Amino acid sequence: MSKALLMIVEDDPNVASFLETTLSKDYDTRVACDGKQALDILESATPDLVILDVRLPIVSGYDVYCNIRTNTRLEKTRVLVLTGYPDEPETALLREIGAEMIIEKPITPGKLRKSVRELLAAEHHVDQS
Repeated sequence: MSKALLMIVEDDPNVASFLETTLSKDYDTRVACDGKQALDILESATPDLVILDVRLPIVSGYDVYCNIRTNTRLEKTRVLVLTGYPDEPETALLREIGAEMIIEKPITPGKLRKSVRELLAAEHHVDQS
């Protein structure tokens, strides 16, 4: 059985490295350092889970999230949103439109692994109402 594909979208190289190092033993990982690079990768890749920073250069995390949710090829892709700014308007918008999980940085390796496992195990549900 192949490993799940995780896409990490994080502009801080230290955080991206932490995320990849923590998860690469159990999952295949791809890293994007900004929102545009994430969208470019998503044109051909279908990750099982995207770990998405809210504040990204070029294209925001909110816009990347909306792109994922409006692309039928990515309808089963789960999204774990990471933010260092839980009170930002974009974070509130992501909550309102149904982001599966939003976690405040910093995150421990144990909590990260647990959150990823939970999202990958959960049956994907998008409320269209």
